[in-house]
Amino acid sequence: MHQISPTKLNLMEECPRCFYLSVTQNINRPQGIMASIVNKMDSIIKNYFNKYRKLNQLPPIIQGKVNGKLAKNIPNSLHYKYSDALNIVGIPDEYLELETGEIIPFDHKTKSKSPEEAHPSYIVQMDIYCYLLKMNNYNTTNIAYLAYYYPEDSDLHDGLDIECKIIEVKTNIERAQKLIEKASKILSQDETPEPSKNCKYCYWAKGIPGL
Repeated sequence: MHQISPTKLNLMEECPRCFYLSVTQNINRPQGIMASIVNKMDSIIKNYFNKYRKLNQLPPIIQGKVNGKLAKNIPNSLHYKYSDALNIVGIPDEYLELETGEIIPFDHKTKSKSPEEAHPSYIVQMDIYCYLLKMNNYNTTNIAYLAYYYPEDSDLHDGLDIECKIIEVKTNIERAQKLIEKASKILSQDETPEPSKNCKYCYWAKGIPGL
C-alpha cells in the first residue's frame, strides 16, 4: 500500500522518476535546512485559530475576508483508499463551514510579501483536499481559501505587524482524480520511469554509481 499526499503528487508533476523512487524505494531528493521560524509561525497561527474556535468566532485577522465559520469536529487528517495499492492522505490546516453547510479547506501560508496569485502547487493541494472531503462524504464545493501571512514595515519595539491576504482558489475534483489516476499508473510500473527533462536532481544523480 502506497500512501500519497498532495506533496507527492506535486513531485510527480515535477518529475515522474523522483516521484517513483520516493514512493516505492524511499529514495528522496536532497533537502537543505528549513528555517525553524516557519514551524513556529505555523504553531502560532494554529493556536490563534483554536482560541477563536472555542469562542465560536472568526479570528479578527480574517473577519470580513472569508465566508462561513470555523468548522468543528472534522478530523485533522483525511484518508481515502483509492485502490488496494494506493491510499490518498491530506492534512488541511483548517476547515470553514459555509452558511449552506458545505465544508471547505482553508490553508495557512507565510510569505515575505503580499502574493498576486496562488502557486500551482497550492492549487493541486486544495484540489486534493476537496477530493478527500467528498470521498469521506462531507458536503463540499469547488472552492478553498489560502491565507497568506506576511510582515509589513513597522517599529519592531512595538511588535511585528503581520498582514493577511486571502486568495480564493477554484478547485476541481475531476482534476484531482486525473492526478491520482496518473500516480496509480506510474506506481504500477515495474521499471523506473524516465526523468523529467528539467529535473536538476536526476541530472545530478547521473554521476552517482547505483542511481
